[in-house]
Formats: sequence, C-alpha cells, structure tokens
Amino acid sequence: MKSLFTTAAAALAALIGLSQAAAAEEKFELTFSTYLPPSYEYIWKPVENFIKTVEEKSDGRIKFKVFHSGQLFGGYDELQAVSRGNIDVTNLTGTYPSGTIPALGIFTLPFLFEDVNHLERALKAGLMDLGISQELRDKHNAVVLGTTGLDPYELYSRRSPILKPEDFKGKIWATTGAADARAIQLLGGSPTTMSSADLYLSFDRGVIDATPRPLITGIGRSLFEVVKHVSLAAFTVDTSILTINRKTWERLPKDLQDIMTEAAAQRDTEQFERVRAFIDEALTKYREHGVEIHRLDPEVLKELREATRPAIDEWMKSIPNGEKYLELVNKTKAE
Repeated sequence: MKSLFTTAAAALAALIGLSQAAAAEEKFELTFSTYLPPSYEYIWKPVENFIKTVEEKSDGRIKFKVFHSGQLFGGYDELQAVSRGNIDVTNLTGTYPSGTIPALGIFTLPFLFEDVNHLERALKAGLMDLGISQELRDKHNAVVLGTTGLDPYELYSRRSPILKPEDFKGKIWATTGAADARAIQLLGGSPTTMSSADLYLSFDRGVIDATPRPLITGIGRSLFEVVKHVSLAAFTVDTSILTINRKTWERLPKDLQDIMTEAAAQRDTEQFERVRAFIDEALTKYREHGVEIHRLDPEVLKELREATRPAIDEWMKSIPNGEKYLELVNKTKAE
C-alpha cells in the first residue's frame, strides 16, 4: 500500500514538474500598438527599449509584433482596443481616454502641475494608485505596467501670440479632453476635440487658430511649418501609460510578469530623462524654423490659474476622491 502511495506521489510530482517545465517554455506573441509615429523619439525610444528588454530577458519567450503611427488604432481608440483584447499592449496618452475615465482628466487640468519634475514626484508618490489604475483594471480589463510624463502642453497659435488671458478669446482651439476644453471655454475660446494627426491640415487650412499641445507634438507633426508662435505656460502635463490587456497579463507566468514590470519601470525613468533633455532641443528647433517663443510672466500665469480654477473645482467634485488627488499634487509641489 505504501509502495503504491509512494509511486502515485512520485508520478504526480513528475506531472507537476512537466507542467511547470511546459509553462516555462510556453511562448507568447504579443501585439503592441500605438498611434504615435517613431518621430516622437522620447516616447518611441523608451518603448523600443522596453520591447527589446522584455524579449531579451525572457529568452525569446515573449515576442512583440509592433504597429505604430495609427496602423491599427487611433489615440482615442486605444483603450477600447486593449480592453477588448484586439491588441495586447499599448501606450495610452492619458488625455484621450479621459472622457471614459474622468479621473484621468487630472492630467489636463489647467496650470495644475508646475513642470514635468512635479509630475514625476506626484506619480512616484502614488497618484495613479488613488483609483485610476484600479478603474482601468476592473472596468476596462487594462493593467497599468508603468506611467511616465510628456513634456508640458504649451500654447501654439497660428497668427498672433498668446500672452495674456484676453488672447484666448474668439479663437478656435483644438483640444484633447473634457478638462482642457472646459479651461479654454472659461478663457473665452471655442474648443473642438481633435487628434494630433489632424492638427497640421487644420492649422494650414485655418480651421483652428490655436492648440495646447506638448512640444513633441509640434516636432512630430511638423507644426512649426503652420504656426508662428509658441507660448510657454505649462498649460497641462500629460502622461504615457503603458498598459496591457488583463487576460493577456494573467496568462503570463509570474517570472514573465516580473520581467515586464521591471522593463516598464526602466521605460518610465528613461522617458522622464529624455523629456528633460528634449525641451531645450525642441525650442532651439522651433526658433530655427522661424517660430517665435514667448514665456508668460508669472503674474499672467496667476491670472490664468484664477480664471480657470472652476475647471479644477468641477473636476474635483465629479471624482469620488478628487480632493485626495489634488492634495497629493499640492503636497508634491517644489518648496
């Protein structure tokens, strides 16, 4: 009897060992999709390095099929695509899904973050853990691997510069989300939601007069050819949210999950470093193309913050724990 039990236990152990070995050898082909083109270098290069790191450290057990420049989905469609499992991994720009996940609107609240360093401190202090990551996971089948920053949204204008609150009035503004659109309304402008892919032709044809966008958008979309002015105001500071379909994530063995998590953290750090280096380079390039760069006075920024404060208050009241988000943001401001 004992012999039979011992034999059965040994057989079971062998089966478990074979099962674990098979799991360790299982290979996964994941689809990575982004609407952004490779010309958005400080975003694209860290993503490339993330993919390379995961493939190498997994010894080829994970392979990526990569699609960029909206070959599969546009910026507004990426959350739904990763949620449905049409793609496995994407790099959400925070503002685009903010209509679906209102808490993401914090990254388009006007003049809230001082700069990209302030955003980095807030993210490290747990800003995404106040509800955004959980909502993405529980309601949209999307697991956040990492979050990093874009360079601040500045104010592009086609003809005349934006130098004071009155300059917002009477202009048609291309916006990305509900929160920045509300801020533009409060300042007397007319917002219209628009993807970055449509900005060039819209400026060129006079469909829009201005837009708040990061400097990288102007470089990547060649906006320096169709605008004459950029006003530096840190209107908003948006994010790149590296996200994986929940079912895909749960299919991965723990060791592969650990590899992806570590590679995502490296991606976050690398992008923040590249952003800081990029800002001065971008301003130089704009000037070389004849774009005038204006830096708003502190007193003007104070007026703009006061004028757009209702947008922040409205957002805070619409989020179950909105005050906690704002408390963390205020706590992580530079002293």
